[in-house]
Amino acid sequence: MKNWELYKDKLKELSKSLEATLSGLDVEFELKTPDSEDFEKSFKVPYLLLKYYIDEDHFRERKIELFEYYLTNPLEETVSLIRDMVEEFLMEIDQSEYGGG
Repeated sequence: MKNWELYKDKLKELSKSLEATLSGLDVEFELKTPDSEDFEKSFKVPYLLLKYYIDEDHFRERKIELFEYYLTNPLEETVSLIRDMVEEFLMEIDQSEYGGG
């Protein structure tokens, strides 16, 4: 994405909506943009960093890249899609850590 700053307002809205939508799930998220201090330079687009803590010392993480496609969709559609990705991430953890299904 050449000019992610065009979507700065949309990213702020997305972050607020995700706070409400993901609040019931046992996952932390953080929006990372190219102007964030700890933004991984290997990424070319903003991304969400998800963290699920297994215990105090161990966690799993996943990064969801926010390609322009997501940012041009209606906000509700993008939030729903990301929630599905988060739930899939949690199911994968449940299956690998606890053998659940």
